[in-house]
Amino acid sequence: GSKSRGYGDALSDDDLEVILENESHARLTPTECIEYLFVGEGGERRLVYDAQYISLGELEAQARSARDLDHWPYEAARVLFDRDGRVAAAVASAALMDEGFRRARLLHGTIDAGVTVKRALKTAGRGMEGAARMLLARGAKALTRVLFALERRWVPLDHWLEPELKTLKEGQDAARGLLEALRNGDPAMLGDALKSLEKRLHAEGVPRPDGRIELFFELIHPSRAKERAVHGLN
Repeated sequence: GSKSRGYGDALSDDDLEVILENESHARLTPTECIEYLFVGEGGERRLVYDAQYISLGELEAQARSARDLDHWPYEAARVLFDRDGRVAAAVASAALMDEGFRRARLLHGTIDAGVTVKRALKTAGRGMEGAARMLLARGAKALTRVLFALERRWVPLDHWLEPELKTLKEGQDAARGLLEALRNGDPAMLGDALKSLEKRLHAEGVPRPDGRIELFFELIHPSRAKERAVHGLN
């Protein structure tokens, strides 16, 4: 959780996972798989901790998941107890990003960010500010995927986006531009943030802007539907 990344404050709670053998976990009902503690009343009520019981098999399966939430927490997770090394191995595996997955994310994220910027600018020009803001947010999500994938990292939970962007070793100009675009509601600023990554993206095999129309049509071809369902903006 957030505390393992140094973000703990008075509003933070402790996030724990207790890993059980598959057979032991199978005997629990869904409501028996969580423990938690709240303190305070009314507006002062807050969560102190939550502890989830999951099976070792479920933890191991998360390495094959396409969901960032199944990976990001394990990048900095601390293993407090591990009887035989299997938990630590599963945690390490869940934190990794497969190279094939990474490449697909870079391609789709670059296309989605660029296309969405153009659509947001066009939509704003038509006077539809609400729709333009929604498109801007989608484009920011796509660019966020690109920024973290460049460093083989998973996208954080939205409420920790700002401090996590500051931890990137490269792409700080793009990260700052992304946040400023969101704060100002300006799609052009998001486009500039994407442009600042062009040299790095080209080094990763992503076509330059003048070659992306071909990539766009390749990625939306029916033969890539399963890949697009995972990596494209839905």
